[in-house]
Amino acid sequence: MTALSITSLKNKINKRIRVSNYKSDFQEIGSFIKKKRKELNVTQDVISSGICSISYLSKIENNQIIPNRYYVREIMNKLDVEESFYQKTIDEKLYLNSLIKGIFYLDDELVKKTYDEIKDIEHNLVINIAKLGYYIYFHKEDKNQYVMMLENLVSNMDDFELKIYLYLSAAYFISKEKYKTALEVLILGEKILVSNDYLNALISEYSYLAKQRLFRKNSSSEDYLNAQNIYHKHNNTKRVIMLVLWKTRYLAKENPIKALKILDLIKESLMNEYLKAFYSIVKAEILFLLNKYQEATLSLNNIDNKSDFFYQKMILLFSICKIEKDEGMLEEINNVLTSFMPDRFQLKYKVQYHYLLLDKEEDLKEYLRDIAIPYSIKIEDYYGLKQYTLDIMDICINKSRYKEATQFYKKYQREVFRIQKITYE
Repeated sequence: MTALSITSLKNKINKRIRVSNYKSDFQEIGSFIKKKRKELNVTQDVISSGICSISYLSKIENNQIIPNRYYVREIMNKLDVEESFYQKTIDEKLYLNSLIKGIFYLDDELVKKTYDEIKDIEHNLVINIAKLGYYIYFHKEDKNQYVMMLENLVSNMDDFELKIYLYLSAAYFISKEKYKTALEVLILGEKILVSNDYLNALISEYSYLAKQRLFRKNSSSEDYLNAQNIYHKHNNTKRVIMLVLWKTRYLAKENPIKALKILDLIKESLMNEYLKAFYSIVKAEILFLLNKYQEATLSLNNIDNKSDFFYQKMILLFSICKIEKDEGMLEEINNVLTSFMPDRFQLKYKVQYHYLLLDKEEDLKEYLRDIAIPYSIKIEDYYGLKQYTLDIMDICINKSRYKEATQFYKKYQREVFRIQKITYE
């Protein structure tokens, strides 16, 4: 399912950009209203009079809100725009705006409500983009292959539709552990200029996560700041906290003390259950790196067996018990882990768990060489690849196999260089 052609997509998008007048009149509802009002040379107070406040019209024109259909109809009448011209397009735009707002605020009900209103509509480009958003958001299988099908219709999309499609495509590839492809798609999305805060923040967040995963840390800072500024602007506490948690998780690999200080600034009272569990696993990982095993265990106790982080919790507990040589707990945890069926996002932790089960250096080396390192490359997990490479190099050095250690390091360097070749075009 990852057969989407990045080269083909690049060519189509670059061709669109060269055609300067392509569908520029109706990228978004608000943009259209603003453009039409200025063409007629009338002020906001004239158009809003008897319909809504000037500030509400201003928010519509700047695409800051999803306008009520009644207001849109009345405003369009004042602008002398025939209803037959705009109604169908506006309905479709409202669905897309509603979907993006739901994703932006992590509002499950709004995303479900939007889908319920469109699920029976077929053979419609905009509706299919919205359906793809529903499948991506709820991690459902894309049985209709919308990602691939919609690629062929890029030339028929306006800028707003295209940018949403690129964002959703990137999310799709991340769900398939294809971060390099996702980043290439997101880079294409940056060429499409659309004044929608929700969408721009979501793209910046995914760019940050993809770049961090691919070791492009320096270039990820701007993405992080852009996403956080927009989230703060719209009082989106859930997204703010989630992004900070991702930041501290990545930072912990290099500076656990600084990461812990940032983590301690987060107010737990602002978190929902998912964020509390995420917070607990990140804090436990940091405390583990600082050799504070008892405190790490206390943090892990906040994660129940229904949490998305349960498998990670048990593996970290297994690591702690192995260090402390607690044989009784090791056996108990092992019984839980061997019967647990992780989803695809947990598979890298399963690889880590099987690695922890081994004790003999030759067995460890063989597992790292044949399983852990190749799998980390496959899923583009460069943090895992770095750690596994250091581990296998240590084993080689302990055996005085310096040349072999160097070979593993060079292989790691080649992989990092391959990712660094992804550049903005």
